[in-house]
Amino acid sequence: MIKKKLCLPVLILLTICMLSGCLFSMPTGHMSKIEGDITCDFRAGYNATNLTATVNTDVVFDKDRFVELYNEANKYDPSYYQYHLNKLDLRIVREEQPEEYEKIGDSEVNFRAYFTDKNGNDINRHVSLFRYDSKMYFFIVCMGGASKPDEIGYYYKEVPAKMAEYWAPIYEKVLADKEADRLEKYGSFTIEKTYSFDRKYNARSRPLSTEMMEIQIFDDSGIIAEFQPCWESNFQGICWEKDNYNIWVQTRGFGYICYSLRGTEWVENKDAIKPDYIIGRYG
Repeated sequence: MIKKKLCLPVLILLTICMLSGCLFSMPTGHMSKIEGDITCDFRAGYNATNLTATVNTDVVFDKDRFVELYNEANKYDPSYYQYHLNKLDLRIVREEQPEEYEKIGDSEVNFRAYFTDKNGNDINRHVSLFRYDSKMYFFIVCMGGASKPDEIGYYYKEVPAKMAEYWAPIYEKVLADKEADRLEKYGSFTIEKTYSFDRKYNARSRPLSTEMMEIQIFDDSGIIAEFQPCWESNFQGICWEKDNYNIWVQTRGFGYICYSLRGTEWVENKDAIKPDYIIGRYG
């Protein structure tokens, strides 16, 4: 009977805390020491966690350092911090800071470790780091603005300095190797999102069910134009000119195709001459 009397106030207190948002900060995941060897891979760029393509690099990381990083990232429980936003270090409001949102999104590098646990199970664990103004961050929580518009935004926690000191050179090497690989494959062109010289527009490529490649042009309001320059199998990237809105498509078999802004549409410009500073695989 005594135990029951003690339990009831505790349950009431916990219920009040949960309803008020006054939750305890509990780890959302924890990993013990890894026994045996690991293999690792890296993904980089916007939404890196969900990319299938990995970066071609020879960089490696220490398994004990990875365990520390993983446990640090997972101790920031979003269900707690949504009520304690003041304890986080960086807020980006997408609607008010579109360029900053794009910048930090594109900075993501995902570190993934593969190993076998003591029960013989194949395991993989991963952590993403973001960079903003030379500092490294974990992404923690996204807040909508339906009930509290003054709290809307994407929130991040700064990586502890000592931890960032170890991971920063690995992070930089992954990005450098990704860029070197891109240059070798595509020259000045890219298959990822790319901005016009003044960042007014950005272009993205996507394959269609018809096996054609579609180029979509966006501004701050959303998609404003699209065109289909070639088959997906022939596509080898896009590149803006550095002082206007001409965009070039690099293709296998058909060379370079230019599209110029005419009114509100991008149309093929057969008279355009590719500038020398745009380097492609075919000269």
